[in-house]
Amino acid sequence: MTDIEPRYFDHPDACLSYLEFTAIKKFVFSGSASDLYEAFDGSYLKSLAWTEKMHANAKQHHKEILSNISNGNITNLASFYDAASAMLKPKPRGKMLKDKKKRTSQKEYQRDNKGEAFIDNDPLLSAAARSAFDLAEDQADEAAVALKAEELAGQFDNGTPLNELQMSVLRDYIQQRIDKHQKLDRVEAALIDDPDKNVYYMWGQIKRRCLKDDTIAWPYATAAKYGRCSRTQVSKIMNKLTKFGAVTRVQEGKRGANSGRAAIYRREI
Repeated sequence: MTDIEPRYFDHPDACLSYLEFTAIKKFVFSGSASDLYEAFDGSYLKSLAWTEKMHANAKQHHKEILSNISNGNITNLASFYDAASAMLKPKPRGKMLKDKKKRTSQKEYQRDNKGEAFIDNDPLLSAAARSAFDLAEDQADEAAVALKAEELAGQFDNGTPLNELQMSVLRDYIQQRIDKHQKLDRVEAALIDDPDKNVYYMWGQIKRRCLKDDTIAWPYATAAKYGRCSRTQVSKIMNKLTKFGAVTRVQEGKRGANSGRAAIYRREI
């Protein structure tokens, strides 16, 4: 008997099923196919189909894993599953591949530019980026940021402890992310939480048409049209956007078809 639970015996890739069958036979049953058949009901007939598919349809990555099982580069079942998992990861193509190449180029530039301060630890930087949101929500101060940086550096230690320059870069990286969250998300969170959902919709329409620090003419008729609300609601909505700090009213508008004066707002974030 064995407590091994095959992962790929029912996988649509029959070649992968064959590879797992081969690995289990070698590493669990010392090469005995009969013992494997006895342990797993129906595995005999399945293995015949897997073998046929392997001979007919095996691709280079299948052949490489089989070769590594045979020559001893894969030494146990755990290392086989690591190799199989890596094989199953989707390969970047098209825009994804282009983006990956761009990020790789940027990383190499940062490596050359920062020198000893460069942090070559993607899991650590990803965790730092994720932590910034909670820190921003908590209004974290400099000491809290430093504490979080120390915690993450220890948690995601890849065998090479960060030097002081790298720790400084990590603290700055977290703080920069916090600043971005606080600058925009603090206001947008308040807009989202407002009971009147027209407020956030109006903000989206203004953001779409006006860059940060630019001004936009936003008369009642235009605001009502794009905000999909009545003209009587416009004043209340725009007052809230002003109160929350999303916009600043730089010119008061005047109602009336013949007034000739539209309200003008500056986008602040």
